[in-house]
Amino acid sequence: MGNLRPEDIILRDQIKLRLKELREKASQNKSTLSKDVEIDRQNFQAWEKLEIGRGMTIYSIGRVCKALGITLKDFFDSDIFDNT
Repeated sequence: MGNLRPEDIILRDQIKLRLKELREKASQNKSTLSKDVEIDRQNFQAWEKLEIGRGMTIYSIGRVCKALGITLKDFFDSDIFDNT
């Protein structure tokens, strides 16, 4: 994987923050949601940790949205993304 540009790192971190926000709003723990999304719990944890460089694919975001009962538009419709 190549190096991310600074704006890509910002977007990756915003996605991580939004994932955590939506998961907590839905009162889901990481283990339950990772099972619903069919993703290993450790990989799911990496998606939320800002210290870890791993990000989510749009396909994974789509799976999370489906599990939470929201659309991709809903996922990205947040003040978290206002500064990009």
